[in-house]
Amino acid sequence: MIEIALALGVIGFALVAIIGILPVGLNVQRETHQDTIIGQDGSFFLEAIRNGGPALGNGTSTSLDFLTNFVESITVGAKTYNNPASGQMILGLLSTPGNSTTARIRGLTGAATEQNGSNAVTAFRYYMNVEIEPFTSASTNSFALPLENLQLGVHLYDLRLKFSWPVLPGGKAGPGRQTYRSLVSGSLLSYTNSGTAFWFFQPNTYTNNL
Repeated sequence: MIEIALALGVIGFALVAIIGILPVGLNVQRETHQDTIIGQDGSFFLEAIRNGGPALGNGTSTSLDFLTNFVESITVGAKTYNNPASGQMILGLLSTPGNSTTARIRGLTGAATEQNGSNAVTAFRYYMNVEIEPFTSASTNSFALPLENLQLGVHLYDLRLKFSWPVLPGGKAGPGRQTYRSLVSGSLLSYTNSGTAFWFFQPNTYTNNL
């Protein structure tokens, strides 16, 4: 009986230790999962904005329409667009130059049960702030460069995506932070539809403004 009591005591001690570290392990797993989603989604949005699209009111591209299942709102300045209706609208708003564009997004690469708008109540959400500014770290006027290089100098933009997560009850962001940055070359053109300006990078287009 003494041996049985000692064995039960050892087992009980081990179970207490395991149960005690279980929440820590679950938190680490959740944070790693969220970091992975941010990394994959960040690369996707970075390339989507860099690749741009048609800066025309009659653009018909639907390749990004699946984003309507994930992008819940986009705030440009003081105006918020809830449930954007198309991928073209989402890209056109996200590409707005300046530093006041913020999107609330459900994870694109999360669990299958959270995809395409499923299980939206428990889905992982984050904020993405988009900053697009002309790249002006060096003056092209001070160099004797060929014309094509001067055109690159006036058609080069600094693109920054700043992520904060997770979105907590009440709308505030949690402690997670990450920033992705890239340079984009090409023209940044826009068109206006119903009073709203939509912007698109044109990577293959340079206009001689010299």
